[in-house]
Amino acid sequence: MSWIKEEELKAIRARADIVDILSRYITLNKQGKNYTALCPFHDDHDPSLFISTDKQIYKCFVCGAGGDVFTFVQHMEQISFPEAVAKVADLIGFPLSVALPSKTKKADPNEKYYDILQTYIEFMQYELNSEEGAIAYQYLKRRKVNEDILKRFEIGYAPSSAQSLRFLEAKRFAMDDLEDIGLVSDHYATFQDRFVIPIHDAHGHPVGFTARRLNDEDNVAKYINSSQNKIYEKGKLVFNYHRAGRFARKSKRVILVEGAMDVLAFEKADIHESIACLGTACTDFQCNLIKQLHVPVTVCYDGDRAGQNATYKFVKMAIKEHMDVMIVKNTTSKDPDEIFDQGGKEELEAFVNRTISPVDFLFDYLLFQYNLENYEDKKAYAQELFEAVNLTCSEFEKAAYLTRIKKDTGFDFTHVLPSVQPTISKHKSSVYFKPIVRPLDGRLHAEQDALNMILLSKDASNTFKSEIGFFKDERCQQLSLYCYDIYRQQDHIDLDSLLARINEEDIRMYLLNLWNDPHRLMTYDDTYFQDILQKIKECTVQEQIDQINQEIEKIADPIEKARLATSKIQLIKKRNVLQKKGG
Repeated sequence: MSWIKEEELKAIRARADIVDILSRYITLNKQGKNYTALCPFHDDHDPSLFISTDKQIYKCFVCGAGGDVFTFVQHMEQISFPEAVAKVADLIGFPLSVALPSKTKKADPNEKYYDILQTYIEFMQYELNSEEGAIAYQYLKRRKVNEDILKRFEIGYAPSSAQSLRFLEAKRFAMDDLEDIGLVSDHYATFQDRFVIPIHDAHGHPVGFTARRLNDEDNVAKYINSSQNKIYEKGKLVFNYHRAGRFARKSKRVILVEGAMDVLAFEKADIHESIACLGTACTDFQCNLIKQLHVPVTVCYDGDRAGQNATYKFVKMAIKEHMDVMIVKNTTSKDPDEIFDQGGKEELEAFVNRTISPVDFLFDYLLFQYNLENYEDKKAYAQELFEAVNLTCSEFEKAAYLTRIKKDTGFDFTHVLPSVQPTISKHKSSVYFKPIVRPLDGRLHAEQDALNMILLSKDASNTFKSEIGFFKDERCQQLSLYCYDIYRQQDHIDLDSLLARINEEDIRMYLLNLWNDPHRLMTYDDTYFQDILQKIKECTVQEQIDQINQEIEKIADPIEKARLATSKIQLIKKRNVLQKKGG
C-alpha cells in the first residue's frame, strides 16, 4: 500500500460517512442514532447487521462480518484493500495524489461482438438524422422523446435491409459474426424501417435491440426484439440497468416497468431510476440483479390482466428473496407512456407515487384467483395471505392484516405467529459495546489482548519484548513487528499510520478486526496488561510441560526419562508459582 499516503488515508476515513457509503449498497434502517440492515455477506432474513455512527463501523451478529467503510467496500466489490480505499475516495470526491496501479484486464471473448453492435448503433443514429430516417425522427418527436433521451439511449433508425447490409459489408464484418449476434438472418438485415433502441447488459455492453414499427399496420409486428444468441439472453437482461443504478441509489428506489417505452416515459418526466425486464415475466436471474441494487422496488406494471399476473409473480419472488417492494395501484388501462402523454410530468409522478403494500395487492388480486364460497379455496386464500403478512409486515401491520383476514375468511391466525422480541433489543449499545474486564482463556486470546495493549501503549510494547519476547500466533507476531517499527519513530500508533505500512492482506484484515472489536479496551490498563502477561507465561510453561510428557511417552531409556521427569517437576513448580502469583 505504499502508493497511499498516510495523510490521505486518514483524510478519506474522516470524510467518508459509513452510513452514506453503505446505503449505496444496502438498505439501512434507522434505530436511534445507529442503523441496522440485512447482512449482505450471508443469507440474512432478519436484520443482523449493526452500523455504529459513532464508531463508524459495522458488525453482523450472525456471521461475524465486521469492519470499517473500507473493508465493507472491499468485500462487497471483491477487490483489494487499496482498490477499496480508491473506490471510497471516488465516491466522496476525494482526489488521490497517486493513481491506483492498473491491472491487466482479462480479455473478453465477446469484445468483437460488442464492437460490431456499437458500430451498428452509431450507423443507425446517423440514419435517424438522415432524409430516409425523417419519418422515424418525427415519430419520436411526436412521442415527446427529446434530443437528450435520443442521445443517452442511443436511439436510431434501421433503414432498408439492403442499406444495412451495404454498411456492414463495407465495414468488413464477417457474415458468421453478424448471424451469431442476430443482426443478419438468411442474408437479410433483422431490423428494417423501424426506430431501434439498443439493449445493454449489466456492465453496459451492447448486446441486442428492441425495434418498433412506425405505422399501425396490424399485419406487421409492433415490436421486434433480438433473438437469443451468443450474447443476448433475454432472461438475463434488465433494460436500462447500467444507467439506472446510480439514480436508484440516490432516489432510494427503483421503478420496475414492463418495456423499454415505459422506461422512456419516465425519462421524459425526468425520472431516471426505471428499469424493464423486457417482458412481463421476471426471471430469477433478473430478480437477483434487481436485488443487487439494494433499494426498494416500486412495481409499475400495466393494469390489465397480463400486467397484474406479472405483478403477482414478481411479488411472490420478491417476498421469497426478502426484497422491499411497493406496488403502483393501477386501476386504469393506461401504461406510463399514455399517462405522460395525457397528463405530463406531474401526472406520471403522482401516478408512480400512488402505491400499496404487497399484502394489499394480494388481498385484491387473490380475490379473482380463489372462490371464497368454496371452503378449500377460502382456506388457501387465507393461508397465502397469512404467509405474506408474516414475511413482510411489521408487528403493528400484522395485527391489522390478521384482523382483515379473519373478517374476510373467518380464519384466525393471531395465535399462529411466533413470539418475536423487538429487533432492536439485540442491538442495544449497552450490550454491544460492553468491554471485557479479564483476559479470556487460552494463549491465543491472551495474545490478542496483549497485542491490543501494545497498540495502545509504547510501554506495553517494550515490556512485552523484554518479558515474553515473541508471539506464538504468526499474525500477532507479524503485526507486532509493524508496531515495534512505528514505536522506533513515534510514541503512539493510529490506525491509518499502521495500515499504510502493512502490505499483507491477511495481516491488514486481522488488524481491522482487532481494532473494530466492540469489546476491546480503548485505553491502556497496566493491571489488566500484567494479568495478560501472566496468562501467556502460564500457557508457555504448560506447553513446555505438555511437550515433555510427549517425549517421556516416546523414550524407553530410563535415565533419559528420569532427566525429563526432573525438568518436568521444575516446570510444574514454576507454573504453580505463576498461578499463585496470578491468583
